Amino acid sequence: MQVGGLGSAMSAGLAGIQKGQQQVAEAAQQVASANTERPVGQSSDIAQALLKEKEGQRQVEASAKVVEASNETLGSLVDISV
Repeated sequence: MQVGGLGSAMSAGLAGIQKGQQQVAEAAQQVASANTERPVGQSSDIAQALLKEKEGQRQVEASAKVVEASNETLGSLVDISV
């Protein structure tokens, strides 16, 4: 694997983390809004927002693993070249 490929993998992982965090924040805002509205929003809206929040969390976890793998691979390449 080329070192340039590691950079793009790292960038993709970091972008995925950012996107997942944004999704979690938006979903949390939807849940908070649904809980403060009078009358209380439909439970299906809250369930959908909670599902989106969980999806965002999973995206952050998966993207963090991409970053971790890229970092480990880069470390191995540095060890080999030294």
